[in-house]
Amino acid sequence: MKKKISKIIIISFVLVMINVSCSKDFLDTKSPNVALSDFFTSEADANEALTACYDVLGWDADNFFPYWLGDILGHDSWKGGEGAGDQPWMEPLLKFQYDANIAELNTPYRQYYIAINRCNRVIEKVPLMTDDMIAPSKRESVVAQAKFVRGYFYFELVKLFGEVPLVITNLTPGHYDIPKATSAELWAQIEKDFTEAASVLPMKSEQDVSELGRATKGAAQAFLCKAYIYEKKWPEALALANVIIGSAEYHLETNYTDIWNLDHENGTESVFEIQFTSSGTGDWGDDNEGNEFVIFTRSRNNGDGWGFNCPTQEFVDEFEVGDPRRDATIIDNGEILWPGTPDETVADNSSPTCIDGYHSQKYQLPPSQWGDMSDDPNNWIVIRYAEVLLWAAEAAAHTGGDWNSYLQQVRDRVGMPETTISNPLQAVYHERRVELGMEGQRLWDIIREGRGTEVLGKYGYVEGVNNHYPIPQSQIDLSDGILVN
Repeated sequence: MKKKISKIIIISFVLVMINVSCSKDFLDTKSPNVALSDFFTSEADANEALTACYDVLGWDADNFFPYWLGDILGHDSWKGGEGAGDQPWMEPLLKFQYDANIAELNTPYRQYYIAINRCNRVIEKVPLMTDDMIAPSKRESVVAQAKFVRGYFYFELVKLFGEVPLVITNLTPGHYDIPKATSAELWAQIEKDFTEAASVLPMKSEQDVSELGRATKGAAQAFLCKAYIYEKKWPEALALANVIIGSAEYHLETNYTDIWNLDHENGTESVFEIQFTSSGTGDWGDDNEGNEFVIFTRSRNNGDGWGFNCPTQEFVDEFEVGDPRRDATIIDNGEILWPGTPDETVADNSSPTCIDGYHSQKYQLPPSQWGDMSDDPNNWIVIRYAEVLLWAAEAAAHTGGDWNSYLQQVRDRVGMPETTISNPLQAVYHERRVELGMEGQRLWDIIREGRGTEVLGKYGYVEGVNNHYPIPQSQIDLSDGILVN
C-alpha cells in the first residue's frame, strides 16, 4: 500500500550568536540570518550553529506542552485557568476527541522540525570543515551534540504524533513532499542518533564548566534507554539503565524538595534539563529565554499566576500516608508557603476552576525569585536519576529480575518502607505516578503501558485511536514553499 504523504515545511537555517558561561548567558542570544556560503569556516561558527539547535528546546512549545499534554490530558490535574473559554483548544482533547484542525498542535510539530532542520545542517556541514577551521575533537563533539538534539526532537514527535516524516538530510527545492516513515524506521533513527552521540560525548563529571547544560554521554544513554522503554525492549532497557547506574555519575538528592530549587539546577540528580534564564523586558510573547511554564501554574489569587494544572483529588489520594512527596508536589489551599521568610505567602487556591483546591508545588519559586511574565529563571528537568532507577525497576519487572531493589532506592530517599503492592508492574506504576507527579509524564505513561482504556476510558479514550495526535492538517496541506524563521 502506498504511504500517505505528510508534507512538512522546510525550514531555513538560522544561526544564533553565543556567549557561553555557567550562568546560562549563552541562552540570551540574537538570531541573525547568515548565508550558508559564508558560514562554517571556524570553530565559533560551528558552535553558533549548534546553539541554534539547542535554542529550540527553550521555545514555548517545549516549555508548556509537557503539562498541557502530560498532566492535564493524563487527568492527574484539572485544566484550570479561567474556564472552558481559556485555552479552549484543550476541551475536545480532554474528551479524547482528536482533530487535525486543532491549530495548537501545529506548534510543536512545526517547531520540532525547525530544530531537526538546524541539526541536519550541523551534521552535514561541520564534518566538511578542515582541521585548520576546527579542532577534530571539537568537530566530533559538535556533530554528536547535534545528533543528540535531533534524537530528542524525533523522540518527541513520535511520542506525540506516531508516524511522521523522517528527514535526516537537507532537502533541495522541489523535494518538500516527504512520506511518513514507519515506526520501525523512526525508532531505528532515534536509537542511532543517541547511540552515536553517547559514543563521543563526555561524562557529566568530565564536562567543562562552560558546557554545563549541554548533552553528555549519560544524557544520550538515558534517552536511548527511554526509547527502549517506549519500544518495550525490556532486556536492552535494563542493561542500559544498569550502565547509567553503574557509572556513579548520578545520585538521588538527599532532600526531595531540593530538586526544584534554583541552587540545585544541573545538580547530582539531573541527567538532562532544559536551560532557562530570566532575561527579558517584561513583555509577553517576546524572544526572551525565561521559563513560561511557572506563570501558567501559579494560583490566580497569588501574585501573577494564571491558575492552570490544578491537581485532582484522585491524584492526591495516590500518595501513601506519610509520603513527603505529597507535600513537595501539592499546594493545599491555605498552606503557608516559604514560612518565616520575606516571601511568606498564604496559598489561595479558591478559584472555581481549581476544582479540588490544589495547585502544583513543583517548579514554584518564592516571589523574590520570579521573573517578569514569561521570564522565570528555573530550568525544566527532562530526565533525572530517579526515573532511571524506575526504568530499571520496570524493565526488571518485565524480565523477571529484581525490580524491587531499584524501586526501593527511590522510596528510601523519602523514608518510605518497602511497598505493599504485590504486583511488580503495579508497584512501579504507582511509584512513577507519585515520584514524577506534575512533571508531564502521566498521559504518556498510561498509553505506553497499554492501560489507556483501563485508566482513561471513562473520559473517552479509545485504544488505537487516541495513542497519538493527528498530524496537523495545515502541515499536510503544505505543498511547497519555505518558512523563513
